[in-house]
Amino acid sequence: MTVSILAILASIGVPQMAQWIQRMTVSSASELVQNGLRQAIGEAIRRNTDVDFILTDGTPSVSAVAGLVAKQNGANWAIRVVDSTASNRYVNGHQTKELSSDVTLQGPAGVRFNGSGRVLDLTGTPVGGKQIFRITRSGSGLAYCVFVTPGAAVKMCDPAKASGDPRACQPILTASECTAA
Repeated sequence: MTVSILAILASIGVPQMAQWIQRMTVSSASELVQNGLRQAIGEAIRRNTDVDFILTDGTPSVSAVAGLVAKQNGANWAIRVVDSTASNRYVNGHQTKELSSDVTLQGPAGVRFNGSGRVLDLTGTPVGGKQIFRITRSGSGLAYCVFVTPGAAVKMCDPAKASGDPRACQPILTASECTAA
């Protein structure tokens, strides 16, 4: 009897646990991107120099920092000082496969922050709109958007939440802006 009850509970709980794990990896990846953007802003201000937050397919590391190529919708992210002669040019980075190979990052190739914390594109031109990164995982049914405003405010939000919910993107970011990222 006990074994039957445990089997029934396991058959109900295991699929829900798998779904919970998938959703948590999306949340964790989104928080890592959000924290990476905030770290890039802080590092630019601390060093009083330009710092890039880039998406890349390369492996973020101290030894690979010079060879990292910014790529729209890259698989990983890295933070680096723009000045190639700077010591300690590599600041931080993350490989999304450490969470799951099914996690997908969508967004611009990167964002640059100057020594005042202002948001620029990777050519050094001030941006006129939000820079939006969308994080998903196949099979999770969940997506989060992390965006940077031209004033360097960073926010993570859930486009599925209704306006008024603190986790909602609206009214700052519409669901279509998050989907189109």
